[in-house]
Amino acid sequence: MSNESLYQPVRTRRGFEAVCDRIRDQLMSGELKPGDRLPGERELAERFGIGRAAARDALRSLEVSGVVEARKGINGGFYIRSGGSGGMVQTMQDMVSLAQASLENVMEARTEIICVAIRLACPRATDEEFDAIQRDIDLHTDLFRLGRASRNTQSVIEFYRLIALATHNPLVLMMVDALSEVYRAMLVTVDPRPNKDIMVVRQRVLDLMRQRDAHAASDAMAQHLRKVTEYLISERDKKQKRTGSPRAG
Repeated sequence: MSNESLYQPVRTRRGFEAVCDRIRDQLMSGELKPGDRLPGERELAERFGIGRAAARDALRSLEVSGVVEARKGINGGFYIRSGGSGGMVQTMQDMVSLAQASLENVMEARTEIICVAIRLACPRATDEEFDAIQRDIDLHTDLFRLGRASRNTQSVIEFYRLIALATHNPLVLMMVDALSEVYRAMLVTVDPRPNKDIMVVRQRVLDLMRQRDAHAASDAMAQHLRKVTEYLISERDKKQKRTGSPRAG
């Protein structure tokens, strides 16, 4: 980042907000790219004509929002992120932690975006992508048969990620990833039992997708996820009655 024109002094608004906006502008214009390293706190403060505290706040704000990531080691510092759902996940988890979003909110949003993903993937998915989804179903069917199904691992959400990948839309993938990660974190508080019937539903959805029947496939998934939501809410409420803890959201 030797181009000093990227970092002209800022003279309006709160310093750290203007720095964040300037860096986002440079990302939009292509002057900054994923993997680029930002100047350190001291250098950033000097270039923008702000205090080091404001520069520090700017870097932290950009990190929380998922624009940059902090790396440690000999080449440590703040780097423009390569993309992904990390910032979105953190924002959603903060909303849940602050009781600004409930389990019902998360499940409703997740159901809708997954059904959108199914409708988009039906006409777009390749045979290879359908085969990858089938392998995931077969794997977890075997795990259920062997009594090794897990309640809270990456396997819980991989099926949905494969569908999102088949949309060939990176924004849909990001939203599915983010909502699935928040959902997975919430499962820890509910602790549901594994249910082998899930694999039957997933197989039916995939079969309908292979037939390119987007409407039937999304309807089948929506019906399934609504039942999952009802079950999780029931389990949450029973657990809260046992522990006397207040209802989140």
